[in-house]
Amino acid sequence: MKYKKQSVAFVLGMILLLVGTGSLMVAAMGQIKEKMNISANTTLLNSTRMISDSLLNNFSSDQQQLETCANLFSRIDTGQAPDVVRALAEYTDATAFFRFYFIGADGQGWDSTGAGLSPRDLSFDEIALSQGKTGYSDAYIGASGRLQITFQTPVWIEGEQAGALYADKTMANYHSPSLFTFSGGAGSAYVVQADDGAWIIDSSASGTDDLYTFLEKQRNDPAVSAALKNLIAEKRSGTIRIQYRQQDSFLCFVPLDCSHPWYLISILPQNILQQESSEILQLISFALAGLLIALVLITVLLLSRQASSREQERKRREQLFQIISENVDFAFLLYTPSKRKVEMLSENVRVLFNIEPDDAVRHPERLFLSCGMPEQDPVGHAFLNGQLNQRQRCEYQQGTANELQRWIEIYFIPVHADQYLAVLHETTPEHHMRQDLADALRQSQENNQARTVFFSSMSHDIRTPMNGIIGMTTIAQAHLNEPEKVAHCLDKISLASQHLLDLINEVLDMSRIESGKISLKKEPVNLSQLISDVLILVKPDLTKKRQTLHIRSSALDYDTVIGDILHLQKILLNLLSNAVKYTPPEQDITIGLHEEPDGDDKIKVIFTVEDTGIGMTPEFLNRIFTPFERAQDSRISQISGTGLGMAITKNIVDMMSGTIQVESQLGVGSKFTVTLPLSTAQTPQLQEAALAGCRILVVDDDQDTCEGLRAMLEVEKVQVTCANTGQQGIDAALLAHQEGRDYLGIIMDWRMDDLNGIEAARRIRAQISDEIPIILLSAYNWEDVEQEALDAGIDGFLTKPIFRNELIEKLSRALTRNHPDSETAEETQNNRGPAEDFSGMRVLLAEDNELNREIVIELLNSCGIKLTCAQNGRQALDLVREQPANAFDLILMDIHMPEMNGYEATEAIRNLADPAKAALPIIAMTADAFEEDVQKCIAAGMNGHIAKPIEYSLLFETLRRYQPDEQLSTNPRNEDKDHEYQS
Repeated sequence: MKYKKQSVAFVLGMILLLVGTGSLMVAAMGQIKEKMNISANTTLLNSTRMISDSLLNNFSSDQQQLETCANLFSRIDTGQAPDVVRALAEYTDATAFFRFYFIGADGQGWDSTGAGLSPRDLSFDEIALSQGKTGYSDAYIGASGRLQITFQTPVWIEGEQAGALYADKTMANYHSPSLFTFSGGAGSAYVVQADDGAWIIDSSASGTDDLYTFLEKQRNDPAVSAALKNLIAEKRSGTIRIQYRQQDSFLCFVPLDCSHPWYLISILPQNILQQESSEILQLISFALAGLLIALVLITVLLLSRQASSREQERKRREQLFQIISENVDFAFLLYTPSKRKVEMLSENVRVLFNIEPDDAVRHPERLFLSCGMPEQDPVGHAFLNGQLNQRQRCEYQQGTANELQRWIEIYFIPVHADQYLAVLHETTPEHHMRQDLADALRQSQENNQARTVFFSSMSHDIRTPMNGIIGMTTIAQAHLNEPEKVAHCLDKISLASQHLLDLINEVLDMSRIESGKISLKKEPVNLSQLISDVLILVKPDLTKKRQTLHIRSSALDYDTVIGDILHLQKILLNLLSNAVKYTPPEQDITIGLHEEPDGDDKIKVIFTVEDTGIGMTPEFLNRIFTPFERAQDSRISQISGTGLGMAITKNIVDMMSGTIQVESQLGVGSKFTVTLPLSTAQTPQLQEAALAGCRILVVDDDQDTCEGLRAMLEVEKVQVTCANTGQQGIDAALLAHQEGRDYLGIIMDWRMDDLNGIEAARRIRAQISDEIPIILLSAYNWEDVEQEALDAGIDGFLTKPIFRNELIEKLSRALTRNHPDSETAEETQNNRGPAEDFSGMRVLLAEDNELNREIVIELLNSCGIKLTCAQNGRQALDLVREQPANAFDLILMDIHMPEMNGYEATEAIRNLADPAKAALPIIAMTADAFEEDVQKCIAAGMNGHIAKPIEYSLLFETLRRYQPDEQLSTNPRNEDKDHEYQS
C-alpha cells in the first residue's frame, strides 16, 4: 500500500513535470526568440558601425592626401601666382577633389582655375589659416551646386605658416553602393544631420529632404519619429522598429565619430535580419519536442524500475553513510522535524560520545546533551522543532573545571524544509591549540612589556652604582692628601662595583639560560656546607637589618648528594637574598631542609625559605617567574633588582627536573618550596657507637629541631629529654645532677629567646663538673663566638641543618674524648695559611689591556713577585722559548689578544720541545667567566681559570698552589723591595 501510494504520487508528479516542462519550453522559446532578436539587433548595430568606420577612413584618407599635397606645396614660391595656380591645377587633375585653392598669410589666394579669392569668399568655417588646424568642414552647398565638404590644412615653410591649402569634394563621391547597401541590396545606409535629420548622403534617392519626412512617407507613426529624434538629440546609438517599404524593419542609428553632428542611419527588413534566427528556432522546436517525448519514455521506464531499485538504493545509501562515519571522526544525524524522527545516525556515536545509537535514535536530544549542549539551547531547540532556517555552527564544552574537559563542535544544517542534518565533531585538540596560541601571544606581549619595564629599571639600577663609582672617584681625586677620605671612597667604589657586577651577572645568566647554553655538572655536594656557605654570604645583610634566621630540618640521613653546587647555591642564594631584601628589619626568616626517599640511591631534597616580609599580590604571583618582572610597589621602589632572579631560579630548578612552589599573602609574608630529585653520594653508614642507653639533654626553642634530634637519636636507643628554653635546660641539668643521674651529654642551641646557649652553658658549668660534654647548636657561622663559647665550657660545635652521621660522630667523639673538638685559636691561626708574600716567585703575565696590566703589576709586585709582561700571545710564546726553563714558575694568560690569542699561545707552549717549558703551569685570566669557558680553557691545556673582575683571594690561592717548595720553606724577600718586571 505504501509503495502504491508512492507510485501514484510519482505518476502525478511526472504529469505535473511534463506540463511544467511544456510550459517551460514555450517560455524558453519566447526567451530564445527574444535573445535572438537582441543578437540580430546587435549584428545590425555592429554592421552599421563597420560602415561608419569605413566612411571615416575615407575622410581620413582624403585628409592625409591633402596634407601630402601641402607638404609638396611648401616647396614652391607662394608669392608667384602662376606657380601657385599651376600646382593647384596639377593637384586637381591628380586627385578626386574637384577644386584646390590656396590663401596666403597675407589674405591673398588663388584656386586651381586661376581665379583669385580671399578668406571672405569662403562659405564654411575656416580653421586652417586662422587657427593653424587641420580638418574638414560641415556639409554645405558650394561652387559645385551640390552638397560638398572642404578639407583644409595649414602650409608651413621653414617653420612659419605661409598660408592654408583647401580642397573641395562632393558628398556624392562617398556614396559607394558597396558601402551604403548591404544584405544583397535589402539594406541601405544614410548620413544625416543630427539636429534636423537633413540628408547628407541619401543612398536610396528617397525624394525627401530629411529622415523624418522619409519615415512619415513610409507610413510610420509620428511617435516613432519623435522617439528617434529624442534618442539622436541625446547622442545615443541603437535600433528602433519602423515600417520600410511596407515591411517590419529595423532602423539603426550611430553617431559618426567626427567633428560634425552627423549620424549614420541603416535600415534592414526584419525578415532578412532574423532569417538565420528563424531557422535556428525551428531546429530548437524539433529538439524540444524530441526531448519531451524522451522525457515521457524515461518516466515510464522509471516507474517500471522504481519499485525494485528503491530498497537497493536505501541499503547502499545506509552502507555508504556508515562507511564514511567509520573512517572519519565525525558523527552524522539526519532528522525529520515534522515526524520528530531520526532517519539515519552514524554508528560511531557509541565510540565518540559514549551513547548507544538506538538510544540516540529514540531520543536525539540525549546525544546533544552528552556533547555539553545546555537543555534550553536555542539552536538545539530550533533543530528539534523544525524552526532552523539557516546553517548554524555551535561549540559546546563538556565537563567542569575539575573534570576532564572536551569541546564538541556541531553543525546544524537545514538540508531542505523538512529535513535537517547535524554533523558532530570533537574539537578539543583545536581548542587547546587555539588556547595555546592565545596564551603564547599573551605571554609574548607580557614579555615585551616586562622587557620594556626591565630596561627602564636596569637603566636606573646600572646608573645608580655607576653614579657612586664616578662620584666617589671624583671625591677621592679631590682629597688625595687625605688617606682616610680616599680609603672611604675606595670602599664605596668597591661596594658599588660589586653591585654592578651582580647586576651584569644576573642578566648574563638569564641570557645563557634562554639560549640553552647552560649545563649542569655532577659533583658531590655537602648539603650542610652548602647551606653554611650561603648563610655566610647573606649574614652581613641579615646582621645589618637585625633579622632573625631560623633553620628547621627533619631527621636527615644523607649529607652529601650528587649535583651542581654552583647552581644549587644560586637557587638558595636567590631565595634567601629576596627574603632578606623584602623582609623589614627585626623580622624572622626561616630556612628548612627535608629529605624524602625517591627510589634506589635517590632522594628528594626539599628546601623551604619562609619570611614574614611584605608578601605579594595574587596577580603578581601569576607572573613571578616571568623574566624582567618586578612588583609595582612603592615600598620596594628603592630596592635594586633586575626582575631576573626568580626567572633564573625557576629555569635552574626546571633543568634539575625539580619543582618550585610559592605561597604568599600580602602584608604577611611568603614561602618558597623547592623540591629537587638528587642522587645520593653514598649509602649512609651509621656509626656503631656505644650510645645505646645514654641520656642526652636537648635544649632548643624550636620544637621541630627537638623532635628531629629525638627521632635521630632514638634510632640509636638514646634517651632524649627536650627543654624549650635556656632556663629549662639549666633546671633539667641541675635536677638530673641532684638525683645522681647526670646526662651524658647536652646539645644546646645558641640563639634562644630568654637565655642564649653560651650563657646557659656558663651557668651549668658553674654548678656541674666539666665532665659532661656540651655541644653548641647553631644556624649561624660560630667562628665569631668561638673563643667566648670555649671559655664558657662548650666542648664542640654542631651546625644546622643536622645530619644523622654528623650528629652521631660529634656525640661519640665528645663522649669518648671529653674535650673540645674545635680548633683552638692558635691552631686556627696556624692553619690559615701564609700571608700574601710570594717573594722570589717568577710570573709571566700575558695581557694586552694596559689598565688591566697595570693593576696586576701593582698587586703582584707588592707581594714580592718578579713579573715579566707580554702584550700578546706571540710575545709570551717568544719569552718562554727564549728564556731558560726555570725562568718562570707560572704564566697568567689572557684569552683575547692580538696576533695570537691565549688558546693558541697555550697550544704552542705545550708543543715546545723542552718538556720543562711545555709543562709550565698556565692559568687563564679572562673576562670569559661562564662554565663552558672554564672547560674550554682546561681543554686547551691550561691548568686553571680566574675570571675578571679578579677575585684576589682566588688569585692568591692559585699563586700559593703553584709556589715552588723552596720558596715556601725559605720565603726569601728582596731586601730593596724593588720587584722588577719586564715588558
